Parts: sequence; structure tokens; C-alpha cells
Amino acid sequence: MAQSVDLPWSIFDKAFASGVEGMRKPDLCFFQHVIKETGVHPSEIIMIDDTAENVCAARSQGMHAILVDKSLPDVGGTLLNLLQDPLQRANLFLQDNAQNHYSVIEGHEEIILKDNFAQLMIWELTDDEDIIYLKWPYGKLHGIHPSENGHLNGHSNGQPNGHFNDNTFVASDVKNGLWKYFYEAPVLTTREFPPDADTTSTAYLSLPERYLSTVPGVHLVLEKMTMNLDLDGIMQTYFDPTRPRTTPEVCCNILRVFHKFGFGSDPRTKKTEDYIVNCLNNNACLNGNRHYSTPEAFLYFVARLYAETRSESLRKRLKAIRIQLQERINVPTNPLALALRLFACQSVDIDSQLYRKDLETFMSLQDEDGGWPAGHFCCFGRTGARVGNRGLTTALAIRVLQQEKRDS
Repeated sequence: MAQSVDLPWSIFDKAFASGVEGMRKPDLCFFQHVIKETGVHPSEIIMIDDTAENVCAARSQGMHAILVDKSLPDVGGTLLNLLQDPLQRANLFLQDNAQNHYSVIEGHEEIILKDNFAQLMIWELTDDEDIIYLKWPYGKLHGIHPSENGHLNGHSNGQPNGHFNDNTFVASDVKNGLWKYFYEAPVLTTREFPPDADTTSTAYLSLPERYLSTVPGVHLVLEKMTMNLDLDGIMQTYFDPTRPRTTPEVCCNILRVFHKFGFGSDPRTKKTEDYIVNCLNNNACLNGNRHYSTPEAFLYFVARLYAETRSESLRKRLKAIRIQLQERINVPTNPLALALRLFACQSVDIDSQLYRKDLETFMSLQDEDGGWPAGHFCCFGRTGARVGNRGLTTALAIRVLQQEKRDS
């Protein structure tokens, strides 16, 4: 009967069943018998049971006990995390799937979405260029052999025959310093898709120092952003006058670039900064928005801006980030959003005990292959289709776990 439970039984040297031992649970003598027979400390013993009473008895003797219940998170994942280092498993997942960390679209599982944006976020989190793929603004491919461009299991970003019109890839302006979201042909949107400030900002935030000398100077890109304003004087999402969009998360990333490269005091950023502060103070992104599907995305980017800026005045203006994050703690959400929340909490030094339950929930979601589910954090404006990425969720998990180890 025990063998019918979906667990990685091969990792065990010995298993004890009370009936076979001539005892019954929850009598403490059974658990004491196991401790005596194994000769190990109770903290090194794991008991698995489907009855809360028995789990309670085992824990009273100092054992780890896991309740098997369909309403609870995956038991196998919890067990693996007790026996194997989840951080090591996560790192192996990223390495084993290097250059294959494709994004997924809810409701469109047949599409293999290759985008630059998630790859750049992974690069920023891991500083490992070998696990990602990119299409640089001037057309150079990074990480995937050119022969693979446009061909993935017969599908290419939704194109059934794997072919697309090369005219889609028009050279970006500002001397090829502006990045596009899509690695290949656009999917679930217009055939022509312009470069955007979000991907461009994330590129300049992610690129290591050794790469910055090979791309157009950041001042050229920032100048372009300050000229790309909406009617309210706020910097816009797309470098395209036919797509007038202003997005709080994108504005955060734009300001992160300004502050990273020493241009945070530029007066032309004032209205964009005011917009972010107002969105934060008034909880404007509680239900997401056109381009981001969860409030955690906005809070994550604000938290990063708060942690990275050297401007004390800006930090004071963003002080509500701590309150907003604390209000989100323990609110159910998808795996990627939960990872963003945990990273943000750590970034602004929220007491780890406050998000302990969130962390435990997140840890229980680690898959057997070491990665985490894709979840979602952004979406396509035209269709609302939500986008996630297992590699991104796992990269965030690694950073969260590394910080937990440093703090312990």
C-alpha cells in the first residue's frame, strides 16, 4: 500500500510500516522503535502519513513528518527538498536546459515563444550568458546556432511552418541601441512590432561591463527615451508614435537605467518618477495592467529601483514599497509572481519571518527536475494572453535561496 504513494522510493534505504513492526500509530512506542532501530537522530528521520494525528505524534518525537493529502502541495517535492539541496537542483536545472528557457503562453501551449525580455531578466539575475539566447538589435544571434533561427519542432513563435518574413527585423534606430521584445516573428499581435523601452532598459541593466563597450552608448538611448513622451510628459513604452502606451513597470525600468548610469538627477525624468510614485502610493497596479498580469511585477521593479538607487530623496518617495509588499504577503498567486514577491521582500529588507509562509509555499512548488513552474507575470496587450517562463522563475528562486543562506 505504501508503495502506491507517488514518492521517489529509490532514494530510501529502509522504510518502516507500523503494522509490519507489530505496533500501531500514533502510539509513541512505534516512533521510538524507529529511532532505536536506525540509530540516527530524530531530526534525520522522515515519516510520511495520511493522518494528521500520526504526523503530530512523529513530530512530537523530533522527526520530520509529511502529511499526504490531495489538498496539500506535492509531497514528492517536499521530500526531495528535505533530502537534496534545492539550490543545487535549481542550478542544475538552469544548466541542463541552457539556451532552451523558452517562455510559455497560457492557453497557447502549442506555441514556443522565444523572447529577448525573459532572457535578459535571467541574465541579470544569474550573470550567466551561457544559459540564455538573444537576438541583438543589429541582428546578431547569441546562444542559439543561426541554423536554428526560426525552426523549433516545426513551430516558430506560432508560425506552423517555422518560416517568417525577414522584413520583420528592421534595424532599430539610435544606431541599433533599441531592443525588441520578440526574438523571432511577433505572435498574437501585429506582424510588425517596434522596439520598446522595457526590453531596451532591461538590456542595459543586464549587460555585464565587458559588453557595454560593444553597444551604443547608454546616453544615446536615454536621450531617445526622454524624447518619447506621452501627452502628460511621461516616458512611453514603445518607440513608435502609432503605439502610444505608458506602463508603470516600464517606467520603473527606465528610471533604473537612468540611476544605474548616473543620470538619475536628469530633470526630464521628474514626471515619470512622479507617475511611479503615484502608482505606488495609490496601489494602481493591484489588478495588473495592459502589459503585466500581476501586482507583483510592479512591486518587484519598484523594489529593485528602491534598492539600487543612490538617491535618498527617491528612496524616501518610494518608502511605501515596504507597506505594499507586506499587504501582498500570503496572498495566493502563481509561482512566478510569488518568486517576484519574495525577491522584492528581500530587496527592501522586510523581516524574513513575515514572508516565511510564502517561502515555504514556494519551496513546495519545486518540480522534480529542479525547476519551478512557469507561472506568469506579463501579458500581451491585444489578447490578454499571460506569459511565464520556468527559467525566469527558477533564476529568481536561486537568488531568493542564496539570500536566505546568507541571512541564516
